[in-house]
Amino acid sequence: MSTTTATHAIPTIDISPLFGGDLAARESIAREMGRAAETYGFMKLVGHGVPPAVIADTFRAAEAFFGQSDDAKAPYQERKTNRGFQPMFDNAKPGQKPSGQEAFSMGHPIPPIDPALLPLPFYAATPWPDVPGFRERLETCYHAMFQVGEAVLQAFALHLGAPADFFANVSRNTYSNMRVVHYPPQEVVQHIADEGVRAHEDQGLITLLIQDMNGGLEVLGPDQDWLPVVPDEQAIVLNVAKLLTRWSNGRLKSALHRVINRSGRERYSIPLFIHPNYHQVIDPRDFAPDGEAPRFEPIVAGEQVYKNFAGERKSWAELTS
Repeated sequence: MSTTTATHAIPTIDISPLFGGDLAARESIAREMGRAAETYGFMKLVGHGVPPAVIADTFRAAEAFFGQSDDAKAPYQERKTNRGFQPMFDNAKPGQKPSGQEAFSMGHPIPPIDPALLPLPFYAATPWPDVPGFRERLETCYHAMFQVGEAVLQAFALHLGAPADFFANVSRNTYSNMRVVHYPPQEVVQHIADEGVRAHEDQGLITLLIQDMNGGLEVLGPDQDWLPVVPDEQAIVLNVAKLLTRWSNGRLKSALHRVINRSGRERYSIPLFIHPNYHQVIDPRDFAPDGEAPRFEPIVAGEQVYKNFAGERKSWAELTS
């Protein structure tokens, strides 16, 4: 496959009308976002309202954490919860080379309303490291990005013909998480990993991503070419994830994407993965037009995501061996 194409590019959409009171303007943006989601599964959002200072602070927090020794980071390693430190080369499916990245994942800062959810893995407490300002900066960024995610899901609900609050109602006990990710230059990790993160589709409803200016993110486009998601200091990248593709009966596209850090510099990114309630049933009949056969069987959101993670984290396998 080639890495460039002349016929397609990831669209940029100004979503500022989503935060206003003009319903017609919101519906117009929702249609534009829906078309981009159906064609690419990816788009860049400007007018999102996340303050640049919050983004800068979060990148600085990431640099401070990952700048420590492996021994200093190890006590905060996640324990089959998708919360905490994930070491370099941990993402690997059997028989494949691992991804050349390390990450720290925080859970949703607001505990679930239903206390019965607390024992489930994705509701575990985040093991915060003793790095000054780290938790405060990440939580501030999380809240700002999550507000964008709520507006995005309202737009997708409108596009799919559902009430605007559809996804809010099924996400009141969300197990969403935000990560800060560090990619060394590709030449540093290439003896073990061919890519910073191998080609994959995200697991949840949507992902919002802030990337630095070093580039490296690529998405598989409609012509099966790898399209660069060119960095933009003003933009948040949005991509559809697998649960939403399934729920929309395949209408909204979850696209393969990968990262190869060819910049020669350290690369950092901040993805927020938005999920519904752990027990939420993902049933395409909720959105399929009358007479349209469902393409997918119903699944339970959290159970499916946990199963998928268990098959691609080396550290999870080691904990059960």
